Amino acid sequence: MRSEPIGVRSADRASCTDRRVPGCARASADAVKSPYYQAVRQRSSTLRYVLADLTKSPAGAAIYAALAELERLATLLPLAPSLADRMGVAEVIAQRHGRYRELLDRFGEAGDPRPAMAAAAPALDDARRRVESTDWWEALAATLLGAALTDELFEILVGGPIGAAAAAAAEPERIGEASAGVDANADEEWAARRLRAALAEDAVLAARIAMWGRRLVGEAIVLAREFGGERYPELADKLAVSHARRLDDLGLAG
Repeated sequence: MRSEPIGVRSADRASCTDRRVPGCARASADAVKSPYYQAVRQRSSTLRYVLADLTKSPAGAAIYAALAELERLATLLPLAPSLADRMGVAEVIAQRHGRYRELLDRFGEAGDPRPAMAAAAPALDDARRRVESTDWWEALAATLLGAALTDELFEILVGGPIGAAAAAAAEPERIGEASAGVDANADEEWAARRLRAALAEDAVLAARIAMWGRRLVGEAIVLAREFGGERYPELADKLAVSHARRLDDLGLAG
């Protein structure tokens, strides 16, 4: 059974304190303190997890996530409001295809990745369906923010950076870029500039995208629980911190 969409829509879900209700017990001193983690903690506890299966092959999950991102970008093209935007999306697709090929080359030598990809597909597809975009701006934010979260999660799980982050890590003068993961990708900087300019001109849009960003990080945290197993608190904290930095870069409050 699929879980209902995850979003931060009311303060009471983030402030639940009744210990008699599952998922509402106060976090221990070692628990993640991020507001994003707290916002999805209660509702994510009701999901069905198969940790023993999903934690076995993060490489297969990473490859499938890269493939799924190509599908999402393909749906972004018809929404583009201008020729320049369509060209920008095409550049990001080319960049993302390179990431997908790199993952296949890196992990495909160990054997056929398709069984592991198929095992990871339901969880990743469900997460993407729960945050389906309704317009160009939500889709652009999902490309910039949602993809960055998924990239970061699986880079941690597979034990190293991928794509532009890996190239940056190999060059000492670019070490700062490596820590930013996909933020170091030049083509996706186009998406950041495009979104930043629009948000600065439209306060209503900015508020909507800030809320949309919370839904995106909520889904990423659920994926961290499904694929990260015992590392879930650590992963959730890292994702929340990185997401807050990206929102700040866009001029949005976390």
